[in-house]
Amino acid sequence: MAEKIKVSLEQLIKKKLEKDSRRTATKEIYIESLGGYITFNAPTDAQHIEYTDKISDRSYSSMIPAMERLIYDCCPLLHSKELQEKTSVEYPYDIVRAIFDLEEILDIGVALVNFFKEDEEKGEESKEEDKLKN
Repeated sequence: MAEKIKVSLEQLIKKKLEKDSRRTATKEIYIESLGGYITFNAPTDAQHIEYTDKISDRSYSSMIPAMERLIYDCCPLLHSKELQEKTSVEYPYDIVRAIFDLEEILDIGVALVNFFKEDEEKGEESKEEDKLKN
């Protein structure tokens, strides 16, 4: 039978602070056609659920528009009125397709859907390493 371990107040506070830091996290994604990085904000929990659900059916007709919205929503740089005016884009979400090609939209969208996955996997690897060391 597993030993009962009580959670401390400090653990709850630490968990809350970690969750808050994830909400304000950013990720630099390299865009080959631009030869540089663009900063993206972490998707909110609601965005993550919405977009993961929309792309889970693997239908390009629902996946691409969902990724375009996710990319736009997570990239403050794309919200620039000047950018929209200079590219003659009327509907804000259309700026994504105006700038990025289909392959880039897919790559960026996947990176955003998996925003924390790499960090979680690294964390799991170090937990496993710690277990092996002990």
